[in-house]
Amino acid sequence: MNFVLADRHARPLLKREISQLLARPNILRIAYLDERGDPIAHPVWYYYNGGKFLVATDRVGKKAKVLQKNPVVYFLVDESSRENGTLGLRGKGIARVIDDPLYATRVTRSNVKRYLGKLQSKTAKGILAMGPDSCVIEITPLYLATWKF
Repeated sequence: MNFVLADRHARPLLKREISQLLARPNILRIAYLDERGDPIAHPVWYYYNGGKFLVATDRVGKKAKVLQKNPVVYFLVDESSRENGTLGLRGKGIARVIDDPLYATRVTRSNVKRYLGKLQSKTAKGILAMGPDSCVIEITPLYLATWKF
């Protein structure tokens, strides 16, 4: 993985800080071009595992269909807090859409637990029910540009 500084006025994140940032339930924003070449950005739940961002989404939705045809994405995860300051990472990646309901259910379950903290609430159960109708988008970063102010 290639790490670069995103802003010359900032300092780069240490590998430990990158791991900590990706372990917190921040929103991943993915941007890509639709079938007409217009830019689209989506906020998504994710978890990072094995050097990839894992996202579950509707298997017949526009996001999955467009990324199957043009897998190039740009992504961003950032946060701002008094304790950590303003920091983040962004980069370019390649998305792979995997139409596997069991895998999508596992990713959905992991993300529900990560973002909601439990699997038993009405909201959690509603999202978990979508797992079998979902696919997984695996985003492999080509590089990570990091910053901290």
